[in-house]
Amino acid sequence: MRRKTTAPRPERPSPALGTVPYFAFMGIFLVLPVVANVLQAFKSGGSWSTDSLARVLEPQYVDAFVLTTNLSLVTALAGGALGLVLAWALAGAQHPLWLKNVLLSYSAMASQSGGVPLAFAFIATVGAQGLLTWLLPALLQGFRLDSFAGVALVYLYFQIPLMTVLMLPALSGLRREWHEAATTLGAKPGQYLKDIALPVLAPSLGGALLLLFANSFSAYATAYALAGGGLNLVPLLIGFFIAGNVMIDESFAAALATVMMFVIVIAMGARTLLDRRSRAWLDH
Repeated sequence: MRRKTTAPRPERPSPALGTVPYFAFMGIFLVLPVVANVLQAFKSGGSWSTDSLARVLEPQYVDAFVLTTNLSLVTALAGGALGLVLAWALAGAQHPLWLKNVLLSYSAMASQSGGVPLAFAFIATVGAQGLLTWLLPALLQGFRLDSFAGVALVYLYFQIPLMTVLMLPALSGLRREWHEAATTLGAKPGQYLKDIALPVLAPSLGGALLLLFANSFSAYATAYALAGGGLNLVPLLIGFFIAGNVMIDESFAAALATVMMFVIVIAMGARTLLDRRSRAWLDH
């Protein structure tokens, strides 16, 4: 008798093939632009040189990094504090459910807003000819949206809800049993907050603040629409050196962008470490 021969089964494609579109997308739209920018930063007049990077250390450009850092710190700390309070209220609120859902939806939407539409909304509200400026001239006298305080105010519009969205998962991870156990042992609300809640939330809080810092540090469209050339901010300088009417210098713009990316990478690297520590806390 002949033995039945079975046709060989076709080999299944490797699961790694499913990641090809992702890595192709990341390579084309993230890795290649970064590499091209860094290479451009080491060119000057068509030849390899470090002149553009050395020029970043000139006083006016150092001042730009200092001002951008200060703006990012102010908006990160102020937005982080207010966003944490809002997230804490939403995490503990049960009723009315519709109001909680509205605030959650608004926070998710506002955290991604920005650019020219947001700038125009504030100009129409508290600008030189804005509605509130016309209704309350004494209160807003001397206030300018193209100033440091004005740009910081507009940044808070998306920094506060972003902090809320980032902290809600961490606050939801605080177990009720911890609070009940602390209360049973005689701990007051302030002691529970200081000795239990804040130490657990510290990694998530630090990571969220670093993300807010990076978000503000790299913002361009909103600041450009509000201040134009009125503020010496790094993203605005990069835009002027790329598409300015007079001072076009792509190599120096790439050098500024390279230093800017270095700052953001440090912030995001620290956030990643804190995020891992936060997950380790909440998973136990």
